Amino acid sequence: MSRTDSLTSPRRWQIRIFAVSWLTYAGYYLGRVNISVAMPALQESFGWSRAALGLLGSLFFWVYAFSQLINGHVGDRVSARRFIAVGLLLSAGLNALAGSLSTYGLLVLVWAINGWAQATGWGPMMRTLSRWFSPKQRGRLTAFFAPCYVVGNAFAWMLAGWMIAVGGWRWAFWGPAILLVAIAGMWFWGVRDRPTSSVSSPNEAEPAANGSIWQGLIALWQRPAMRSALAICLLSGMIKDGLTLWGPTYLMEQGNLPLTTAALIAVALPIAGALGAFLAGWLMHRWTQDREMPVVAGLAALVVVSVAGLYIWAGASAAAVSLALLAMMALGSHGTNALLMASVPLSLGPRGNVSSAAGTLDFTSYVGGGLSALLVGALQDLAGWSAVYLWWGVVAAVIAVIAIGAARSPVPVAQSKEHAGEIPRPSPAMSGSQPSSSGEE
Repeated sequence: MSRTDSLTSPRRWQIRIFAVSWLTYAGYYLGRVNISVAMPALQESFGWSRAALGLLGSLFFWVYAFSQLINGHVGDRVSARRFIAVGLLLSAGLNALAGSLSTYGLLVLVWAINGWAQATGWGPMMRTLSRWFSPKQRGRLTAFFAPCYVVGNAFAWMLAGWMIAVGGWRWAFWGPAILLVAIAGMWFWGVRDRPTSSVSSPNEAEPAANGSIWQGLIALWQRPAMRSALAICLLSGMIKDGLTLWGPTYLMEQGNLPLTTAALIAVALPIAGALGAFLAGWLMHRWTQDREMPVVAGLAALVVVSVAGLYIWAGASAAAVSLALLAMMALGSHGTNALLMASVPLSLGPRGNVSSAAGTLDFTSYVGGGLSALLVGALQDLAGWSAVYLWWGVVAAVIAVIAIGAARSPVPVAQSKEHAGEIPRPSPAMSGSQPSSSGEE
């Protein structure tokens, strides 16, 4: 095989699309979670209260969540290659501007707009992957793709911390801004929206998405499998984000640890979450005939067992035991989230509204996380951690019940018929010459 044929083979293009997508979505976090690391320095420099800084993060959170609905809808109708590049460049500009500001009100406004820019990634990226990989490949795709956000989050924290130590808090925004420009270029020149200019699935042409955002949401809601996924996504977000937010506090209070030590060992939770995302995709591919819900039911049962362990041994066990049980919860909740956010949209196939589905599921998860932040704190104040255990256990049990019911539903057509092939059909662009670098391929 010649070098040209090798570079333009279907498998090489799949590897290229996957790698660039993985790095790009991980890179989004550079301009998203850097604010968390910069907050103590902002408080020290300007004397802003914790409540004021909390509002800064909260506005970003809710703008990002609602933008997922809008951008997911848009992602089914425009070139993801261009849309994501624009979002990354806008986020880069907003980060550069944020690093240059000293006024609280302007920073709040800029960071809220950044919430929209950061929401340009997930849905359109799932849309792109659905055009290059068949639904039958989504188990492996989820296993290897979903951990990118954990890696991106961790790297963004390290980079922002290093930037602050070297150049001050403003470089926690300026540094990521520079890298986001480079990532936007890598994405734009590294991917193509679809394998060919005329055929995007192995067997038939892809219809153009149409209708309003409300029509798209109604269409998704009319699918029984999607209703189950949305319900589980809301509940799973309550556990996953509640655990992420309150995990260090739990270890400090129940494990009698200093806050710095609790925060350090709590790093094990996102690591367990990344393992859960990989394990969920692998189990779905190898053991459940590419069906998400049996795996979700098993992961929910794992969370129930973990919560029961926390209830039984709370305050009477070493911090290592508490950490191990929290890590099991993280594994189960993050694994569930990975299947919902990646595999379920990809199961719709290249003819489905993949971006809209991914954006809607992401929005629902964030709503669950937002509610959990309030509920867990209120339950602690009212009845202590025992009430939180009960809440998490009930939520996980409901997830298991919903998943078991959904697992009895028929396999979606996109999984079982025309899109069951492993690799999209080779095209002239893939077998004879490079795809065009302009326009939607």
